Amino acid sequence: MKTKQIYKSIAFSLSMFVFASCGNDWLNTVPSDSVPADDAITTYKAATVALTGIYDGLQGSSSRVSYYGARMFYYGDVRGDDMQARAQGMRSSTCYEMRYTADNAPDMWTIPYNVIRRANRLLEAIEQNKIEDATEEQLESMKAEALTIRALVHFDLCRLYANPYTMDNGASKGVPIVTTPLEMNALPSRNTVAEVYEQVLKDLSDALATGGLSESKNYGYVNVWFAKGLQARVNLYKGANSEALAIAEDVIKNSPYELWTNEEYVDGWATTDSGRKEMLFELVNKSSDDWTDREGIAYLMHENGYADLIATRSFLDLMEQDPDDVRNGILIPATMDKNLQSEYGDAKIFVNKFPADPASGEMRLNSLPIMRLSEVYLIAAEAAAKTGNSAKAAEYLNKIVLRANPEATAVSESEATVERIMLERRKEFVGEGQRFFDAMRNNETIVRYTNDTDKGYHYSLIQESTKFDRTYFRCILPIPVDETNVNPNLKQEQNPGY
Repeated sequence: MKTKQIYKSIAFSLSMFVFASCGNDWLNTVPSDSVPADDAITTYKAATVALTGIYDGLQGSSSRVSYYGARMFYYGDVRGDDMQARAQGMRSSTCYEMRYTADNAPDMWTIPYNVIRRANRLLEAIEQNKIEDATEEQLESMKAEALTIRALVHFDLCRLYANPYTMDNGASKGVPIVTTPLEMNALPSRNTVAEVYEQVLKDLSDALATGGLSESKNYGYVNVWFAKGLQARVNLYKGANSEALAIAEDVIKNSPYELWTNEEYVDGWATTDSGRKEMLFELVNKSSDDWTDREGIAYLMHENGYADLIATRSFLDLMEQDPDDVRNGILIPATMDKNLQSEYGDAKIFVNKFPADPASGEMRLNSLPIMRLSEVYLIAAEAAAKTGNSAKAAEYLNKIVLRANPEATAVSESEATVERIMLERRKEFVGEGQRFFDAMRNNETIVRYTNDTDKGYHYSLIQESTKFDRTYFRCILPIPVDETNVNPNLKQEQNPGY
């Protein structure tokens, strides 16, 4: 089901809202938009249902039109150099091949703006004092969570549809900032990247200022530490490295989260609740009532699912340089499909960060990591390196390097460069949708292959997509034609090349 404009998403029916749950019974409720908009959010019960809908929307619909359910992960992976679509015609092939036009590009616009719409409706109800039976504490908590998620989604949209902030100091076109429920005849225009980042950081600051976010681990919900971690991430992308370092250090020193140990790392991906001690925020799937569709990222990445996306040969070569790196343990070969075994042998092509349940063999009941403490350490390391603080860069980088292999040689201060930290990010976050965005914000060149001799597992791509940097126009998506066809402002502001 398609929408024609972000402001027309208010007309989405309940059928569009059979979205995946993000965890237990607190998400298995009727979406707020199943009741009339004029009186939908006037009680605390209705407000909690609306908040549930905001979390629901982060996964996306139970179809190929997903958000964090699948596409946000594989979009950030297969467009890089460490993962790829296994073959033509796979779910991730369009993103991997990067030969789309405005008419057939992946739609990463509709669902995120639908989440923003949900957040704005709840925030409007809170700000207009429509929820009379809620306590001040309850209102502050809901407001803070809605603001935090709205910040995350605006930031994601800007990463998908706009040039990196560091490309021109945020001067180019970003995405429309939407902070209120829009009228049906609204024709929003694009704000600049700098304006979007300013709004994202304002939402996060406002969320923290309410005092409504929990400082405790809040499994399946955003809390103080995720909001701060997201602040650190946004500042890093912005190039505000001193701010990113200070905030990341706050999370490292004061949050209740801990890095997995070397011994815990592989099993950590298979555990839930208290076992997931380094997850600042993840979307939770825990039962058959949740989002168990076969279009989810776990099914796409599993041999016994669609076996859709795999590690590249060049990435496996990188990991094989240190056989004792514990992260080799989340790379596994094909063991069931004889055709795959024949093609790839014992190569560890599958990234097993969404492992099947050992009892049932079900791989669809997996939580979706949005931010881990490992990322905060590497944000601190990168920000420190970029501010010339090599001692802190080495300190935070080595927490990850030596967790991966306690017998490895520690990285010296002189070696703790941005390039070395990017290498560690590649090893640490493969399969988590980070690599492509890291390369773009740091102006790296993505090299899939240069000729047939170094092609590895890659199948043939158009020449422009075999090796590129952030000046390649397909590094950012076109605004969907459903939007540009009905909004002349967006049509005039379509991304160059489309």
